[in-house]
Amino acid sequence: MRLRSVFIIALLAATAFAQSAADLVIVNADIRTMDRSLPRAEALAVTGNKIAAVGSNAAIRKLIGPKTNVVDASGRLLLPGFNDAHVHFMAIGNKFSSIDLSGFGSTADIVRELEYYVRFLPKRRWILGGRWRFELWQNGERPDRKLIDAATPNNPVLIYNSEPSTALVNSVALGLAGITKLTKDPQGGEIVRGPDDEPTGLLKGKAIDLVSRLVPENHTRNWKEIAETATNYAASLGVTSVQDVHSDDLLAVYRDLESQGKLKTRVYDCVSLSDWAKTRRAFDIGNGSLARQGCVKSFTEGDDEWTPTLKADVLAADKAGVQVAVHAIGTRPNEIIAGVYDDIVRTNGPRDRRFRAEHAERPNDETLRKYAELGVIASVQPYLFTSGLSGAYRRMSDANVRLAFGSDAPMTEFDPMFAIFASGTLSLEEGVRAYTLGSAYAEFQETVKGTISKGKLADFVILSDNFFEPAPKRAARPFVLLTVVDGEVVYEHSSFKHVDVVRRFVYGFAAR
Repeated sequence: MRLRSVFIIALLAATAFAQSAADLVIVNADIRTMDRSLPRAEALAVTGNKIAAVGSNAAIRKLIGPKTNVVDASGRLLLPGFNDAHVHFMAIGNKFSSIDLSGFGSTADIVRELEYYVRFLPKRRWILGGRWRFELWQNGERPDRKLIDAATPNNPVLIYNSEPSTALVNSVALGLAGITKLTKDPQGGEIVRGPDDEPTGLLKGKAIDLVSRLVPENHTRNWKEIAETATNYAASLGVTSVQDVHSDDLLAVYRDLESQGKLKTRVYDCVSLSDWAKTRRAFDIGNGSLARQGCVKSFTEGDDEWTPTLKADVLAADKAGVQVAVHAIGTRPNEIIAGVYDDIVRTNGPRDRRFRAEHAERPNDETLRKYAELGVIASVQPYLFTSGLSGAYRRMSDANVRLAFGSDAPMTEFDPMFAIFASGTLSLEEGVRAYTLGSAYAEFQETVKGTISKGKLADFVILSDNFFEPAPKRAARPFVLLTVVDGEVVYEHSSFKHVDVVRRFVYGFAAR
């Protein structure tokens, strides 16, 4: 009887341990948490979609159970996931809707660029564009589908020569068009064939129409495919959250993508201020979804005649509890929105509204003082502008203006490393903080993300090199090895030493 009791107690203890064990553990990392209560750590544990614990290797290893996936970071830098406070997300995806091969010097370069595009495009999405040149095909080679097939096994390709009466397609495109060795040349065109009479993939004149007519008319407006491309690209750069200020109102697209397990990015989707004024519709706060709404965006170019209209629209949106962001480049536009925001606070009364100045370029000292007083967030893009080099962001920070970093991609590079290294007189830590916790604050999410802290969402990134170390010990610009969103691995670089361990943890969309 006593042995039975001991067995039951042991079984219960083992069951309790299994239930408390983490799903994912990262050990041997240089974790810069951006949490001032615990700035650095060695390891973290994830249960579900939350960070369960942060601390030393010894402490976190106690949470490893038989089913825990363990990743050894080998001393690499681990940061909160980057949150881009100002992007045009669909436009980022649409950058991959056409490929430009005019600057490439060899067939190998063309193949590498095609491979790069395929990394982000959904399967079966067309690769279009071209402008390749015949002189690239060296050593007696001729343009042939076999040279590009291996790079594009799941995507049809139609890439034009610099002289557009000639194009190259891959085997996928030939198959969709039903072009075989038996297919006759159309009048006014040629299906170029090899010695075996098989189509080489080189088409001339009217023969191109056999393939081009299959390209979907909505290629650059297929928002679902474009959004999937954008989120794949974001994951590869460690961008786990974006604030989409394009005002295209495509929340339903993001939700649809999420329902299929293909959305790898948290999206805060802003709509136009004028749309809010017309519709007065309720905004979606998310309720657990990766995609949510709650902000409206407008702009001012310093036009005093338009200011009363801007003020009226902001007043209505603010009264409804919606966050307002206004584009401001130049001293006068910043003065105008500071004045508008001040009037709105006086009229609607105090609350935590977090007005935003998008770009916040060249505000004077008085405007900065007012921004600080009103709690206006300066949503800035250090790589797009040169203000950081002149100390503008240091002035903002010293004036107690909250900073949120972003890119304004695709106007410029989407990679957060560019902005962090262009933040001028701010330290690297201040730059990272502005790109993580600062941006989270800008969308009312600082209590759930933006730092590596117990209880927060498990959104983080492991980088190839530690840019906090002295320059001789690191690469000029680190790249992403691993990206985790909502507790799931959504991106892993092929060079990551622990890729086999990580792959066991990846499921669904992340493994494709």
